[in-house]
Amino acid sequence: MIISASRRTDIPAFHSLWFINRIRAGYAIVSHHHNSERYYRVPLSPDVVDCIVFRSKNPAPMLVHLDTLDGYNYLFNITLNPYGPEMETCLPPLKERVAVFRELSDRIGPLRMVWRYDPVMISPSYDMDFHRRAFTYLCRELQGHAFKCMTGFIIHHSFVAKRIDSMNISRRSTGTVQRVGELFADIASRYGVPLETCAEETSLDRFGIRHGACVDRGQLERVCGYPFDRVREKYLRPHCNCMESVDIGHYSTCGNGCLYCYATPTVPDMRSDPDSPSLDPDFPSRRGQTEIVDFKAASHRSLQPELF
Repeated sequence: MIISASRRTDIPAFHSLWFINRIRAGYAIVSHHHNSERYYRVPLSPDVVDCIVFRSKNPAPMLVHLDTLDGYNYLFNITLNPYGPEMETCLPPLKERVAVFRELSDRIGPLRMVWRYDPVMISPSYDMDFHRRAFTYLCRELQGHAFKCMTGFIIHHSFVAKRIDSMNISRRSTGTVQRVGELFADIASRYGVPLETCAEETSLDRFGIRHGACVDRGQLERVCGYPFDRVREKYLRPHCNCMESVDIGHYSTCGNGCLYCYATPTVPDMRSDPDSPSLDPDFPSRRGQTEIVDFKAASHRSLQPELF
């Protein structure tokens, strides 16, 4: 089983102590959907967890907890964008987050570090020259510290559009994706940064950019040191090549304040208790009224013997 921590919230930034408490307890309780009446008890023991994929914009609070993860395989997907507080309203300055990325890479190795420049947005303020300068700066700073860079483009979900329409963010188009792809491919190649797209329909193969995966079988098998079987791929949304993972987060519990975020459709509720088995702030009051089902989990480790 692969654990995603998390597509729904920033666990390293805001819930690292909760996560470490769940590792020590050996399980977490997760709602199937937002406001779902059914919860799942997800085991977190090393015998069933092949790898933990941390997703964060600011993993600094996790640095003091890395020793607790001994016995687990894990990697980080870290988003570093250049937009500033007008778009990512509560993040530390970019230079601080770049320094944390480099420190984390120095401690755990670049194989376990994926940099995300996502979403790409085009507007009068974020024009092609803005992205040329920003992407060049980040490639230079992260050279040798990241396994690869994943990039994707803004999706105007209805609640996202209400937040960003006043900023004149263009709707994605094939032409824009291709222009950005050509620009980024040239910059990334100069710094030796492998570049892939995330859940992108438009092919950028002619620029040397392949359709990628944030939960990448090849990378995870190298991190874990063994091949996988019994794992589903291409399961999240069209053009997504990620392996199936189990998310243990909860929606609208992230305080980063990014206007483009699909996982925070409402004002974030930061009442989560680090001692609760669930990140759902309402779980304690609903505990006796909801169904809790044991999640059937098993390692994806292949039992097939290798010939060579």
